[in-house]
Amino acid sequence: MKNIILVRRFSLIALLVCLVASWSFAFDVSVKANVDNAQVFIGDMFNYEISVTAPENAIVDLPSFVGNLGSFEVKEMKNERITEGMPKGTAKFTWLATLNTFVGGDFMIAPQQVLAVVGSDTVRTNTDPVAVKVAPRTTGEEEDILEVEDPMADPRLPQWLYILLGVLGAILLVVAGWLLHKKLRKQGAAPRLPPYEEAVLALKELRVRNYLAEGNQGDYFMSMGFITRRYVERRFGVEILDATVAELKQRMAHVSGLPQAYKESVVTLAVETEPVKFAKMKLDGERCRFWDEWADRLVEDTKPTPEEQQAEKEALKAALANVKAAKKKKK
Repeated sequence: MKNIILVRRFSLIALLVCLVASWSFAFDVSVKANVDNAQVFIGDMFNYEISVTAPENAIVDLPSFVGNLGSFEVKEMKNERITEGMPKGTAKFTWLATLNTFVGGDFMIAPQQVLAVVGSDTVRTNTDPVAVKVAPRTTGEEEDILEVEDPMADPRLPQWLYILLGVLGAILLVVAGWLLHKKLRKQGAAPRLPPYEEAVLALKELRVRNYLAEGNQGDYFMSMGFITRRYVERRFGVEILDATVAELKQRMAHVSGLPQAYKESVVTLAVETEPVKFAKMKLDGERCRFWDEWADRLVEDTKPTPEEQQAEKEALKAALANVKAAKKKKK
């Protein structure tokens, strides 16, 4: 009877040991650590690699890797997960660190802790220590240089000559710039198109660029805002080209001759397209078409009367005549 009790106790203990072992090693993990050169010189770089073979669905980490390298400095770190060429269901996890040190001696890279997790199962293990010998580049028997040769003659020009040439070059650039400015000023400024014709031509060129078709709403509304503001500024004599939204609201309220609806819509265009131009937001297609057609309506509904257009043409002819006269006088 006593023997039977002993046998049962031993069986129970053996069962408990097997259970503990199965819990401790829920899955297989293989760890290797090595260096590509066990003896290096001070300042040389070498590779230290840790490879871990574990189930392919495992999460593998080195909790204290970088901070556990002693006198060695990490210059570069690469981490890779490899399944190609591995047995089915397994993967290789590698850490490749490029190290160096400026301290000589015999070193031992400490064991690195490896943590592998699969679901609720965790395995902790350590790499083996790796020995590295760092040798000095000199033997200590070298002799100091006792004789120093005379300095070689410097074939370059004297320093003061370089400074003088630089000053003369700067003076020549200033004189050339002044002469060019004087020449252009004598020629006179080229006459501008009247506001209406300029705006119609600018809108036509804007549509040729196909900004909306390419999804580039930022550049489209940046150009449209400039064209419409410039038209209103030249047509109605109000400075709004560089106005902020707050300034635009104030100045548009005092524009004479522009219908109230267009005063408000100029401000609405600025408010609505600010995020498009500067925050890369997008308007829907229907809203884009609305503003595209609105620009045409603004220009057409406020274009000069035939009498005003005739006066503008006469002014343009006079400006062209002045430019031609200035060119003839120069010749």
